[in-house]
Amino acid sequence: MSSTQSTSGDQSLPVVAIIGAGQLGWLLCEAARDCGIRTLVVSDADAPAIQSADEHIIAPYEQPGLAQEIASKADVVTFEFEAVPDSLLEALAKESIEIRPGVAVMQLIKNKARQKKWLLEAGFPTAIHVEITAAEVASREFLKDVTPPFVQKSQEGGYDGYGVQIIHSEAELDKLWPVASIIEEFLDKPRELGVVVARAADGSTEVYPTVELLVDQERNILDMVIAPAELDAELAAEAESLSREVVERLDSIGVFAVELFLHQGRILVNEISPRVHNSGHHTIESCSVSQFEQHMRAVAGLPLKPVELLTPAVMQNVLCNADVEHLVGREPGLVEVPNKSVAIHWYGKQEAREGRKMGHVTCTGSDPEQGREAIQDTLTGLNQ
Repeated sequence: MSSTQSTSGDQSLPVVAIIGAGQLGWLLCEAARDCGIRTLVVSDADAPAIQSADEHIIAPYEQPGLAQEIASKADVVTFEFEAVPDSLLEALAKESIEIRPGVAVMQLIKNKARQKKWLLEAGFPTAIHVEITAAEVASREFLKDVTPPFVQKSQEGGYDGYGVQIIHSEAELDKLWPVASIIEEFLDKPRELGVVVARAADGSTEVYPTVELLVDQERNILDMVIAPAELDAELAAEAESLSREVVERLDSIGVFAVELFLHQGRILVNEISPRVHNSGHHTIESCSVSQFEQHMRAVAGLPLKPVELLTPAVMQNVLCNADVEHLVGREPGLVEVPNKSVAIHWYGKQEAREGRKMGHVTCTGSDPEQGREAIQDTLTGLNQ
């Protein structure tokens, strides 16, 4: 275990512990610094946020005594990823520390089957699905009632394209993962939407405008975000109202991302993330307050800031490939580029793996097609 400490931040504000140290943690720490909030990052490995936090702990998440150490150094704990071990969540619940979002919400959302059941019981529209065990996957018994095409989602552990796959035909049944899953109806060419919602300790909420999510169908990973979504105003308002209702029903604190499908005129809730999200990265440049600052304000007990979309924006993920390998090892931060409407946020990851998120690029002030072109021109320029 190792740690570093500084005295930065407003000593009257709570110290916020962030479980997880990836790019979301790094961006949360940067936003916290601007608010005068001190941060403690907790990670099981070296990662980008460690360089930005005021203090850090590197230890296995299931290490005995970790919750006590966190509680001795921080006043509030929050999360940058869902798959936090139950042992740590339950140990934190026994300590004198605020947990935002709460343990029950984290345990609900990190399991897709529990999340879907909750959505149905709460009356929210979602895609038709069945819950199956690993044994039922192996026996293929569920195929008596379900035929391809369908979507398999692992109940736990999926992220960035992992844990979700489409089984298009019977010839692909051998691809089924032998894990507890939900089997969901295949929606033909739905539009994918996202709404980020912030909820404060006093129950007040702020909702970011609906965005459109363009997904890389081969990798099942978010490729691009268009803000705002090119959508009828009534449908956008419906998406935002539905997302607000979902977050209010959760009755917890922080920023939540609600992913939606628009299919045959109906809006369905796909998934909820109890944290800042890739679909809200554009808010750093395009909105009156970023999702990262809003989350840190919420969990630290500060009032939320009003949300206003200041400019249209397009955000694209930068995935590791041969074109960006020469940037691996670069310190996290903004990459200087000549086009002032384009911002490249580089995450500083030290290991190059094909398809890994290495950064993101946001272009403001343009329509989607112009934004795509400006982003591509900027990325091409990095290699010249």
